[in-house]
Amino acid sequence: MSQTINANEEYDRARKRGLKEFALRRARGESGLLPVIHARREENGVLAVVDQPMRPISLNRIVGTYQASRANSFAANFMPILSSDTEFAYKWINLCEAHLQSGIRDPIRVYEYLWKYYVAEGNKRVSVLKYFEASSFEAEIIRLIPQWDENDPAIERYYTFLAYSKKGVFADIELSESRKYERLYRIEQRLIAELDPALDKPDFNALYTRFEGAYLHTNCTISLGDAFLEYLHVYGFPMNILPDELTARILTLKPQLEILEHPPSPRVVQEEDAEAAEPTFFTRLLPVHRNPKIVFAYSGERAQNSWLGSHEQGRLAMQAELGEKVDSRVLDLQDREDAYELLSAEAGDAGLLFVTTPSLMNPVLRFALEHPNCLTLVYSRMQHHYRLHTYFGRYYEAVFLCGVAAGQHTKTNTVAYITPKLNYTRFTSDINAFAIGVHSVRPDVRVLLVTRDVDPKQMETCENGVKIAASLGADTVLTPHYASLTLAELPYGVFTALIGVNKEGKPTRYLAAPDWNWERFYTAIVKSYLNGSLSALLSMDREESPIASFWWGLGGGVVDVRLGSWSSGTPNNMIRYLKGSMARNLYNPFHGPVTDSEGIVRIPAHSDAAPADIIKMRYIVEGVEIVE
Repeated sequence: MSQTINANEEYDRARKRGLKEFALRRARGESGLLPVIHARREENGVLAVVDQPMRPISLNRIVGTYQASRANSFAANFMPILSSDTEFAYKWINLCEAHLQSGIRDPIRVYEYLWKYYVAEGNKRVSVLKYFEASSFEAEIIRLIPQWDENDPAIERYYTFLAYSKKGVFADIELSESRKYERLYRIEQRLIAELDPALDKPDFNALYTRFEGAYLHTNCTISLGDAFLEYLHVYGFPMNILPDELTARILTLKPQLEILEHPPSPRVVQEEDAEAAEPTFFTRLLPVHRNPKIVFAYSGERAQNSWLGSHEQGRLAMQAELGEKVDSRVLDLQDREDAYELLSAEAGDAGLLFVTTPSLMNPVLRFALEHPNCLTLVYSRMQHHYRLHTYFGRYYEAVFLCGVAAGQHTKTNTVAYITPKLNYTRFTSDINAFAIGVHSVRPDVRVLLVTRDVDPKQMETCENGVKIAASLGADTVLTPHYASLTLAELPYGVFTALIGVNKEGKPTRYLAAPDWNWERFYTAIVKSYLNGSLSALLSMDREESPIASFWWGLGGGVVDVRLGSWSSGTPNNMIRYLKGSMARNLYNPFHGPVTDSEGIVRIPAHSDAAPADIIKMRYIVEGVEIVE
């Protein structure tokens, strides 16, 4: 009898919730009743009806009913609204008693339409379960696939989701943009590969539901799917973690989620903005961390002639100049599954962390979120990551000068830029600067962009690109260094070189090379950190953008160009003049008008491209022939 009384009381409480929700909805001009899927089906039509495997689904994503006759019994939140003396109430109370005694066991049947569920059988079961705040329940699922509509972004995203669902592990995850599904797939496959093969694979959909339950208590505004994607990126699968700890992690991640929802434009900090100087009165008023421990994180061997070697030489030079004022240390995180743990142990008490490759972004972002007292700078172009500042070089300035040299050297009126991959987010400004440099001295020269038969994972295949360029008439090429590239005068440690080649693609002469020099950058940044200037700089305009992107070039000595002996006389004088002009901000290679390959004016006449526009450049300038 007491169980029955309790069930009656629960119905009265549930009905009060329902009537309140109904009234609120009606006040907003809505029906207030449970949504019916038929209305949505009529809007877009249904292309196919597909049965799905039975599995638990999130009750939060059950938003309506399939049958209009059932809608009048529930408010929009699935709570009952009929009086307690109705047959409906009697059946609801009986279900409530069953739930309190032994639990509801019979699965429900639902229609899935655009990531949401509508109940075909089991409306009252869903109502009782939602009232008791159950997270998921077993369901038979019928998927309704809408007609394709190129003008409907939601349907376009849904079709991308359907393609993902054939290979991905999360059955009903909704992301805000189609392109994010490929990122989700890459992340989940990486995480699956890291799982212990001796253990059974987890129930991935249950992990998503577990995350959803914790996420609902955080008041985050970014969509659930996007938040889960970012969580996977930073923390991995939410396995073997208590609900309170999971909620705490999401709250730690919350500032990052807010940045992703409304990405700010990072503040581009150039040499003149960040010169090491004595602290002003203003900087002395700021809380400043002057921890002498400086950590450099690498992802591989630090041989002198390697990319990481150039950073290591910069660190050693900085340490030598500052002496006992700093204690710089090195972490090699290559292929370390415990990269985050190692960072926390070795850099958690550091004042400044330099991460020399963006490949370490995953563990570094988590580290930065959980260690706010350590200033973290990552070698990368612009990123939208909370507490992660970036640094990069205006490499395109040196490449532009190599383009000028190529235009001066060519006898066949054909030059080439060899790249392992045409990536419109990484190399575009360099490619364009090279072409602009060539045409600044020889407008009639043919510029080839060669990616054919060049494997981004095998740098020696750049030789293939050089041979292809030569077969098309090029006698001057800018190419990444490859194993067989041995020339007199070729500087030690060069990563990219401008060379003369014969008709067979064999290198004949070293001409020039863009070069990195991290000594001045690391020394200046560490000095600024020690005297408080860096903290002041990062605090300025923080409300406008919490992210700073250090972007130094010829003026800061971070990039340079090494010329071969061929450039004596007039060629050498011209290049030196242009180099000096760019170092003093008197000349910008991206001075308009600049037109892209489609004939669109990207940079108007008499204007310079803004730093952010150069960093994010996603077009190829006119006059470049792509060979792919």
